[in-house]
Amino acid sequence: MLHPWLALSAWIPVSLYVFLRYPVRKAMLINFVGGWAILPSACYPAGGPDFAYWILSVSLPSEYFFTKATVLSIAALLAVLLYDRSAYRRFELTFWDLPMVLWCLVPALSGIANPEVLSEGIRGTIYQCLAWGTPYFFGRVYFSDTDSLRLAAKAFVTAGLAYIPVCALEIAAGPQLYAHIYGYQPYRWVGAVRYMGYRPIGLLENGNQLGIWMATSALIAGWLWRRRSVDRVLGLPIGWATLILFATTLLCQSGGSILLLVCFLPFIFVSQRYLPRVITVVMVLGILSFAGLRLANVVSLRSLVHRNAAAHTTAYFLKKIGRGSLGWRLEQDERHVGVALGRPVLGSGEWDWWRSGPARPWGLWLLSFGMYGIVGLLSLEFLQLLPVGRAVWFPLARSDIQAFNLRHALAAAILMSAIDNLLNGAMILPLLLVIGGMSTWTSATVSVPIEIQEHAPVGVTS
Repeated sequence: MLHPWLALSAWIPVSLYVFLRYPVRKAMLINFVGGWAILPSACYPAGGPDFAYWILSVSLPSEYFFTKATVLSIAALLAVLLYDRSAYRRFELTFWDLPMVLWCLVPALSGIANPEVLSEGIRGTIYQCLAWGTPYFFGRVYFSDTDSLRLAAKAFVTAGLAYIPVCALEIAAGPQLYAHIYGYQPYRWVGAVRYMGYRPIGLLENGNQLGIWMATSALIAGWLWRRRSVDRVLGLPIGWATLILFATTLLCQSGGSILLLVCFLPFIFVSQRYLPRVITVVMVLGILSFAGLRLANVVSLRSLVHRNAAAHTTAYFLKKIGRGSLGWRLEQDERHVGVALGRPVLGSGEWDWWRSGPARPWGLWLLSFGMYGIVGLLSLEFLQLLPVGRAVWFPLARSDIQAFNLRHALAAAILMSAIDNLLNGAMILPLLLVIGGMSTWTSATVSVPIEIQEHAPVGVTS
């Protein structure tokens, strides 16, 4: 068994070698996408309970600072400092970067508003600058043109294909891999038993995240196949790769991921621009309405289940077939809305603001609201949704017309993750490379000529 701290520490020199060996774009994808796939989440204490609900995803600051979210960013920052220092000078801040800037600063602002937790707020800002700001920054620098975004798309498909043996093993034997390699996994057996075998986790944070991981890979692979943009991935014909990824996503038996994948299929098979626009508008309005109605607590799901016969029957049916987790997560969020609204503007500044209540909220949106208030929630939502709106709404550039608008498929992947965050607290942070690349106004028309084959001495760029 490999200690998580050792694995996380060893990744930094491994990543530096990867940047030395490969062109910087490929090395960046290997670092963030590959590292996310194989590294432990954090150094969790050994022998914890089967359901440690209080342990947050590494997407948000908590008691764990040395996580794979921060380690991947530290490795990338060091590598670019050594091998492509001019990248830091190529970045130009624009209006479209304001949601990310605010999302990174809001922990400190919340700490100032709550002086008793100022140190936690400063620590949170450092964490979010690393976990969120760094991959977004490198997305802006290296992945802002169609060719680089296509490379990123292939990386996500490759990651999904690489996880197929892991999924097959754990569907049959249960979520075993993380425990054998790194030890304790706080959500290993939560919702693991399914209709057919088990729901896998692999080396990710929970089964829901793995479901989104595979659904994202399947969605992007479907676009690459449908538009004939790629012939093979990992030696497999792209058509076969797409079919296998779709089948594996179904076998992972994560209901939300399967439903989202089906909902976003029009982004692959429909070339008319109006339908992706309509779907995007509906989804974005749905996300914002969901958060708004939940905060206003206009409809109490608990009261509805008790008072309405149809709602009670539906809840009973879902529970009977083993799908009661949806209602449970919504109920947990509802229990904590009142606490979060106690400090609605900048939040409490504490990661465990929910500790006085039962369990904890489950959605990333409410966890963020409780920590950082409406300022934090709006910055998070605009960070995810603005690139999506721009991708499907503004006129296509020639490069995108030629590539049958790859940005539509990537926008669907981002939307898929944003909707998942309404019910789950874990975000696949490597997607920020894509979000960053799609967040610059000139991204569709300007090619970024970054292909470093041989590295000059430190301080000298090619």
